[in-house]
Amino acid sequence: MSKTVFTTKNLIKAYLNCRETKRHTINALKYELDVDRNLDLLRRSLANRTYRPGRSICFVVTFPKPREIFAAEFGDRIVHHVLINEVEDIWEKGIFIEDSYACRAKKGTHFGMHRLSQFVSAFAYYGQFDVSNFFPSINKNILYRCFSKVILRQNRPDFWKEEVLWIARVIIFNDPTKKYFYKGDPDLKKLVPLGKSLFDHDKITGMPIGNLTSQFLANVYLNELDHFVKDELGCVAYGRYVDDFLLFSNSKEEIIAWRDKIFAFLKNNLRLTANPRKQQIQPTRHGVPFVGYFIKPWGVTVRRNVVKNIKKKLYTYNNSVDIEHTVSSVNSYFGHFAHAKSARLRRHLVSEHMCLGLKTKIVVVGNYHHLGVRKLKNKEHKLYE
Repeated sequence: MSKTVFTTKNLIKAYLNCRETKRHTINALKYELDVDRNLDLLRRSLANRTYRPGRSICFVVTFPKPREIFAAEFGDRIVHHVLINEVEDIWEKGIFIEDSYACRAKKGTHFGMHRLSQFVSAFAYYGQFDVSNFFPSINKNILYRCFSKVILRQNRPDFWKEEVLWIARVIIFNDPTKKYFYKGDPDLKKLVPLGKSLFDHDKITGMPIGNLTSQFLANVYLNELDHFVKDELGCVAYGRYVDDFLLFSNSKEEIIAWRDKIFAFLKNNLRLTANPRKQQIQPTRHGVPFVGYFIKPWGVTVRRNVVKNIKKKLYTYNNSVDIEHTVSSVNSYFGHFAHAKSARLRRHLVSEHMCLGLKTKIVVVGNYHHLGVRKLKNKEHKLYE
């Protein structure tokens, strides 16, 4: 048998990776009914180059703001994992910078917040900027060039490079707007702002939100910006979460000069536009809003909009009968809060924003560190049912 990336072993590994978070979905359950045959058919289509992505599910989410999502079929998600399993370590072990935080192992929001806390304490000024309509504006030709230049210089066999580049090209240049099924209220489409939908762009522009490969490839795309800022501009204190990036300096004028060069780089090299409404240059002593936190030189607090969101949810949860879901959701917020000065906030949320009926069904663990579902005694069941 000729050497190939698309082995049964690799597909099984990708399948198990994919199943970790999608096992109880309808598509995953259908796939699992005849998993051996389905994986073999997928392997054959990859090996003979007949594989093409299937129909995506398109829907609109409204929280925290309206966004258009294209979710790939389960089989296509397996292919996404095959690609990422092959190439992720290449970028992680020598190409991505330390201060790119989104969708990376051992990074994320908490890592980014703690890194920026160091910058806030060390520098007098910060500049915060954002790319306008980032995912729908990604140029597929530029993205493929960014990806392929790294793959081609790897010390790997030719068959590996050829197969990785082929499947990457299939995924990158797939246009989900040509083959999709819309799920949900059609009127929600109207809530997506102009320019933020893939339907607003041509076929070589835009990556769908909702796929593993989109998250990784977004970092590949903006890795060009990261190295421009760090290597060419010489900015030592820089951090990025998706398309939200920050620069730190003791000179406000230096940040302004950097900003102008960055905006030109985005336009000329990546065909992206900075969002004119989402940029600011301020003293760090005023505080830096980032990934749900407000970071000041003397401490970190939770952003007001995050507190507002959990209060809205608690209002709904007070009438919910699914206590385990309620506790799980609140604990996810409490886990976020735990990285900031928030003990008084957590106590306030439980005491003032949970109804008495809900509080009889939960238990507070530690100093309002997290909540647990109260296990009722037999004699209490009639009282709470």
